[in-house]
Amino acid sequence: MSKTEPGAMMKVLLAIVALSLLPELAGAAKPYMEEVLTLEQAQDLVAGCESYSAKHELAALSMAVYDASGNLKFFARQDGAVFVTVEFAHIKGRTAAVSALATSELAEIEFADQTQPLGIRYLDHLTVIQGGVAVPSVSGQHLGGFGVSGAPAEHDEACGLAGVKNMLAPIK
Repeated sequence: MSKTEPGAMMKVLLAIVALSLLPELAGAAKPYMEEVLTLEQAQDLVAGCESYSAKHELAALSMAVYDASGNLKFFARQDGAVFVTVEFAHIKGRTAAVSALATSELAEIEFADQTQPLGIRYLDHLTVIQGGVAVPSVSGQHLGGFGVSGAPAEHDEACGLAGVKNMLAPIK
């Protein structure tokens, strides 16, 4: 390697950095950046739910976290959780993930007109049973859904919301 090669390499690197800054300097719009649900965030959801569950002495739960595309990100079944809670947690989480709404909000839409329900409850892999909550990012972008099953429905939802609160809490 000659003495001029390191200097030439440094000039090339500086040129690359300068070129990458040109759009910013020219005031160009920034590219769209989509936030994604991380494994750490999914674990924070479950931890917040488990904390709520312990505080309120709830029955053993199943908890399913889905990304915004409806793909499973994380699942936890507490010791002693009834088998049927597994499927309910999955379907609640998946419904909230793909609809960006809580399953209780979908129930309100479904039953807004008692004479003509929309039929949401009859679609495969969707539910209007309370216990699925949408998961937003700190900036408000939809990240996915969190489904909880095993406690009375209102506690399932409250547990899910406690998980979201825990996930969004500032780092201590």
